Amino acid sequence: MQQDPLTSAQRLANLGDHAGALRFARELETLYALDGDDGATMLVWVRLCMARWQAVQDEPDRPAALRTLDAAEQTWRSPAVQDSELVHVLGAELMSLRSFVLRQLGHAAESLAAGERALDLFAELEQTAPEVLSAVGRVPLLLNRGAALADLGRTAASLAPLEQALDVLRTTAPGSHREIEIELLVLRGTSLTLLARFADAAAAETEAITLARTQTGRAARHLLATALTNHATTLTRTRHLDEALAMVEEAGDVLRETDGEPVTAVQRRRWAMPLSTEAEVLLALGRRAEAARTARRAEPILREYAEHAPLLVEGSLANVCLLIGDAEDDPAYAAEAFERLDRLNEQFPGRYEYWWRRAAELVARLRGA
Repeated sequence: MQQDPLTSAQRLANLGDHAGALRFARELETLYALDGDDGATMLVWVRLCMARWQAVQDEPDRPAALRTLDAAEQTWRSPAVQDSELVHVLGAELMSLRSFVLRQLGHAAESLAAGERALDLFAELEQTAPEVLSAVGRVPLLLNRGAALADLGRTAASLAPLEQALDVLRTTAPGSHREIEIELLVLRGTSLTLLARFADAAAAETEAITLARTQTGRAARHLLATALTNHATTLTRTRHLDEALAMVEEAGDVLRETDGEPVTAVQRRRWAMPLSTEAEVLLALGRRAEAARTARRAEPILREYAEHAPLLVEGSLANVCLLIGDAEDDPAYAAEAFERLDRLNEQFPGRYEYWWRRAAELVARLRGA
């Protein structure tokens, strides 16, 4: 048994049959584990494939992906793999994927550390075995680094890796990886909005929207919804409220056209940000009752999501509590929002300051009422 079963599994994954791919891979995992040192290298590779499919399938199970990566890393650190010629290749892939999964679970500091290790291994490969690297191999590492830095509140520092990734992508493989290009533009726009560089943010978001409109794949459609939602946030900050409302309503239309009405947990989660952003716009327009109803639609989604990935959702849940508290003059929601945002603002300076100030002002207003 060589690579044929794994090739078959990869083919199934490419067709979207991740469950079938994982069945193949689990059989291989068992066989390579029984081979001991002789199968150690392939065991790491199979587990990396499994973790990737678990992380990106239609209903991602990122905690399971992280457990698979833990098992892969344990084998990767064994003498049999450390003494092999593939140790750096496997290590770079392992740490890159680990960085992605940790970021998706809200573990930004751990994600950044794994990404730094991946970049170190990538640099070693550039010196010792450049033939095994693809032209865009560094791009996912830079993307994860930029996103993790932003999540940690190091917003200004996040721009350099995102811009570097865009430059590498557009120079070495122009037009070949549109979804990654769109995601990089979306992340860049988010950081620029947090830095109050609204014109630059709007330019990045508009470019992302324009590119995403040309793509038909499900992942690209989801990115379009995210780009529209983020652009609505930027437009809200600059008080272009009617345009912002149109953008976020279109984001909802895109999600509905792509997935239908949300049924699964993952589908519901995709609605959390459009709904909370729409509530923010409605509140800014003075349509308080509508804002409250919309925010209350987002609230149970985020509370459910918080049970799965609390670190990832804490800020969004705090924002929804703030919106409900503001729209309904509810001191309990306002207090919950401030408590959550005060903790986040202390932990990640700069990332949540805008919302923290709003929560503090709301609590003070309601106490004085």
